Amino acid sequence: MTVVHEALAGVVYQTHIASFQLAKTKAKVRDRAILEIAQAIAAQKTLILEANTLDLEASREMALPELVLEWLRLTPERLLMAVDCLNQLATLNDPLANPLTYDGVKRIPIGTVAFVYEAFPLVALIAAGMCIKAGNSLIFKGGNESKHTQLVLANIIQEVIAARDMPAATVSLTPDGSTVKDLVTQEKYLRLVIPYGRPSFVQQVSKQTTVSALPTSMGNCHLYISPSANLEEAQSLIFDSRSSDPDPVNAIEKVLIHRAWLQPGLFGLIQNWQKKGIEVRGCGLSTAYCAEFGEVQITEEQQWNQAYLDDRIAIKVVEGLTEAITWINLNGSGHADCILTDSLRESDQFAEQVRSSTIFVNASNRFIRNGMIGANGNRTVVLGMTSLKARGASRNPGMIDLNALTTTKRVIVG
Repeated sequence: MTVVHEALAGVVYQTHIASFQLAKTKAKVRDRAILEIAQAIAAQKTLILEANTLDLEASREMALPELVLEWLRLTPERLLMAVDCLNQLATLNDPLANPLTYDGVKRIPIGTVAFVYEAFPLVALIAAGMCIKAGNSLIFKGGNESKHTQLVLANIIQEVIAARDMPAATVSLTPDGSTVKDLVTQEKYLRLVIPYGRPSFVQQVSKQTTVSALPTSMGNCHLYISPSANLEEAQSLIFDSRSSDPDPVNAIEKVLIHRAWLQPGLFGLIQNWQKKGIEVRGCGLSTAYCAEFGEVQITEEQQWNQAYLDDRIAIKVVEGLTEAITWINLNGSGHADCILTDSLRESDQFAEQVRSSTIFVNASNRFIRNGMIGANGNRTVVLGMTSLKARGASRNPGMIDLNALTTTKRVIVG
């Protein structure tokens, strides 16, 4: 065993031990720690932004894609969003509050969680808050592009934890030199891996891990525009879905439009997208329809089931709802798809037959990390989205909220 691997095994073990101590901590103590982390982040924003500037400068020299650089970049506004998420977390009900009864079920912490991410220090901060709230310990593993920012954030969190007399290893960093594979194969003490980033990154980490994974999903969401829909509403919905910051989790990138819209509205739809700086691609029929304008490029076959994560939209003409549903189930990401229609029959069929974890009917699927309304009417904080296609160990596909970061214990008495 190498020195680096021994050091990592030691960190994972200490974080595992911390999870047992944290699980016994009262909810008000965990909530107070989250509030104080939020206050410390706000108070030390200058230090955090300086560290982030160092990461950005180094990452530009590494020739990272602009997409990754944008995800890495912190601003005062983005830091404020993270602070708001932490403050919101502290006000939420304790996810572990239901008492354990004989022949009953209680929600309990998962244990030690690894958050493996690329270029998202802000999301790692929110993951730390959510894990503390749910009674889990957490290990960060970011890429080299975020090492300075990650270190500053971890130090701030650990100082607060130490002052609250909580386990020192509640939130840990992997030692220098340790790889993602080194971490996600620590099955003796690690209980869950959450990979966050581009779909290719998430897929790679999910394949490497030897413990349960909760893969996140991003991009390649579909919208079906029915003949009874309103194109102005469709425009508004598409633009709104693409406006989440910094990560376009639920961005509509593929639009399925009924053939009935070819003559009355398709070209106007495309023109409006292009005015917003969106590059439009299409199927054979839509590109042929727009050929005289020279406005639409043909979409390569393999791109239909891949996320763009940039300023591109692909449009496909379909004969009806059944074809649209079949197409989405074959090519979609499986986490957030939409229909725009005035037909109750169509909306019911779409919701019933599309195999995605979250369905939006005549509503924007824009991803909002802080302040989403749950089924019980309460506000919540969401780390990301997971899908039916790649839900791994998740028993709650869809929004990765506090319940997704807990598991259940059942006591049977004879």
